[in-house]
Amino acid sequence: MSEEWPLRQDPESPVIIAHDLVDHPEKLAFVVLDDDDDWFISDGAEFEEDMEVNRQLFGATALREAVTLLPHLVALADVPPGMAADWDPDRRTWLLSSVSDSDDLDEDFVHREARIAAWTHPGSPLEEVQLSTGLTEIGTTAGAPARAVRQVVREQDGTWLFVGFEVPEAEDFEVEGLELEHVVQLYPDVVPTLLAAPGQVFDRAEPGAPWELVEG
Repeated sequence: MSEEWPLRQDPESPVIIAHDLVDHPEKLAFVVLDDDDDWFISDGAEFEEDMEVNRQLFGATALREAVTLLPHLVALADVPPGMAADWDPDRRTWLLSSVSDSDDLDEDFVHREARIAAWTHPGSPLEEVQLSTGLTEIGTTAGAPARAVRQVVREQDGTWLFVGFEVPEAEDFEVEGLELEHVVQLYPDVVPTLLAAPGQVFDRAEPGAPWELVEG
């Protein structure tokens, strides 16, 4: 890990971490960045209604200590609040998802309304869109492929599809779902394509190249 602190959060900020990971970091299962940009790091266990059970399963540590224990957390530096990442130990890869609502309905409502109010693009930040699977994965190995959007498709029904460069052209591919705001935060260069009308397709030849309207 670089001597320069790689994450946007304060290195001394507290994180919730499963006790078992302190002695067995290989049991890492998933992490969550909540709406307040705080970390929750788990061996697979979820928070329970019984707080005594939670105290037995989880404790607090400084984020700096968590990164020392689990250095592959650094790969999530650009992941926005409100997202989760499952750890695939065999592939050394994070699998991203948008976090569903919590048990606090009032707090969820406040966060949703704030996100909608701050949204400056067409559509809703909460809309679920489809992405080719590679765009929802973050590899941590030296040979991990770069992630960038190659094609943006606005279907006739108004739904969105974002396709990465990892997908060979004219081939079928698997897709995953994320909320539109999270896609924009992960891939801010797609913003110009959000003005697409239903039936339009934008493409580009390489990452960073200008978008071209190729259909519609």
